[in-house]
Amino acid sequence: MESRRASFLVEPTAEWSVGVYTVRVKTASGLSNILMFSVGAYPELTEEESREGSLPNQNDSIEKAQTLPSSPLTLNGTLMGAERDVYRLQVKAGERRVFEVDARRAGSAIDPVILVYDGAGKRIARSEDDPLLSLDARLDLTFPKEGFYYVEVHDARFSRQAQNYYRLKTGSYAYASELFPLGGRRGEQVAINAGTTTIQADLREARTPQVFVNLPNSPSLPLPLAVGDLPEVREPVSGALPVPVTVNARLSAPAEVDKYELDVKPGDDYVFELQARELGTSKLTGLITVYDEKGNRLASGGDGPLPVDVAAVQASSRTLGDPYLQFTVPEGVRKLAVTVEDLARRGGAHYAYRFSVTRGSRDFRAVIATPYVNIPAGGSAIVNFAIERRGFTGALRIEAVNLPKGVAVAGGNIPQEIADPSNRSNARRGFISLTAPADSPFSEGEFSFRVTGIDDNGKPIVREATGIAYSIGIAGATTQGVVDRQRPLTGAHLGYRLPAMLASAAPATLELKLESTAKKEAGFEFRYRWQWRLRDSMQRVPETVSVDLPNFIDLRVIEMKSDKTNPKSGTFLVTSTKNTLPAEYNIGINGRLMIDGQQQEIYSPLQSLTVPVHDSEEKTANASSVTRP
Repeated sequence: MESRRASFLVEPTAEWSVGVYTVRVKTASGLSNILMFSVGAYPELTEEESREGSLPNQNDSIEKAQTLPSSPLTLNGTLMGAERDVYRLQVKAGERRVFEVDARRAGSAIDPVILVYDGAGKRIARSEDDPLLSLDARLDLTFPKEGFYYVEVHDARFSRQAQNYYRLKTGSYAYASELFPLGGRRGEQVAINAGTTTIQADLREARTPQVFVNLPNSPSLPLPLAVGDLPEVREPVSGALPVPVTVNARLSAPAEVDKYELDVKPGDDYVFELQARELGTSKLTGLITVYDEKGNRLASGGDGPLPVDVAAVQASSRTLGDPYLQFTVPEGVRKLAVTVEDLARRGGAHYAYRFSVTRGSRDFRAVIATPYVNIPAGGSAIVNFAIERRGFTGALRIEAVNLPKGVAVAGGNIPQEIADPSNRSNARRGFISLTAPADSPFSEGEFSFRVTGIDDNGKPIVREATGIAYSIGIAGATTQGVVDRQRPLTGAHLGYRLPAMLASAAPATLELKLESTAKKEAGFEFRYRWQWRLRDSMQRVPETVSVDLPNFIDLRVIEMKSDKTNPKSGTFLVTSTKNTLPAEYNIGINGRLMIDGQQQEIYSPLQSLTVPVHDSEEKTANASSVTRP
């Protein structure tokens, strides 16, 4: 087990700028996940209780506070669930100090809170979710008198996280107090107002959906800046909006409502979309509302209930996102007024947004939901995709763009679906399998994928699938009955596709085969057989396997059992109902083996499963028609 661990040094040089970098390990066994590595400007210290071998709860109160030097510093600490870390600091009368915690921006799952107490233990300041720092915190204080003060850091939910580190910076330094606009157009240079300073953002070579900007020589982490592809304008905007367009604006005062006009024709399709909250640099919880010329409200986005759908890729989350609205112009309407406001009627310097208007309502987006993949030599690996349908309900197909010789792909079918106004969720999952022979010439690379569909006019719609680079899970509160689901942290802004590597051969492979299809009164019955192929004949295998068959309505997997005479093989049934949409699906299986004290997941290559049209008028119950592949 010792061979599974290694330590190494990272030595930033003076040329490295303040920021967050990625680190990954590559070995003969494959690629590791990505973690984030922060480079700061101040001398670095470590929390005493976070040192290896230290006892817990050493600094969880004012009485046991860890003393820090008065000079500028960055302190590296951890939070072990429901605890508080308290630090003592001596300051001078009239001294200004900034206290800033880097956590979510640095790849940690901690949602930090900073509190400052005077020498008597009275709280004098608190910060949570600074407007420009996503969920991170910052305080800017000038102390009235000399003495000892106490700084407390804790997680807002007192939750236990796997990535539980934070970096507490303190010193007297400048930082961006606001950001406007929140982004710019790819290929251009953009002047960004960062408070009292203007930053020139060069987007001429930008290849990713975000870049980062910072004040010169500031120890604060750079701020994300969105990169778009549409023509851009800034408020104020007079007359009808040109389409397509992205408007950069801000709700400067509480209860402010920004209104935009459009010249339209009946039957025209539009998509209205906001970027604000999810960028991490705006407090806006956006609401989009569409009115006709007479002031009648026609539609809105951002004020409806959260989507709930057991078939969706992501369950509902209490971390709200930015709204978008698909809209078809009704008969008799020639002009539209579209308003943007905050759902809680707030406003101010930190309520900027990017409002985009485009034509068309039949679209979709695709994300490679697997951050990286190791393909075992002679075996298979699974890659998942998150598909966000935006009015497009037809069948979709995931295609590999640049697979090298020696890597085979299977799967990638996402069936069409019937539009249901009552179903507010539009997230679907697709997946493929990548299989490499034992003597594959492929070693490593970065794969690209696209997703294609056919519109109502028979023309293809093609969208490139974007990667997420990393995925860091966020655990919720642990109190019984509390539901606090949050989306994981991802690195979509890095512009990665799918890093892949040929890994060491797995201890086994799994094979899946369709043995028979039978038509029943209520649907169809598909009998499958699995087969283990072991490198070590003495290796124990599980009695069952897990079945993966996404987007299949009324899925039932029954009668799973291994053969009595051969435990390395077995069968199960997949059944459909009359509610199951006739289409081509993908099915795969996986099983877990215990290898050297650790569980290892083994996947089969994906197979196609075709559900035929079921004749609801069939009079013969349990029809005996059976097909064999």
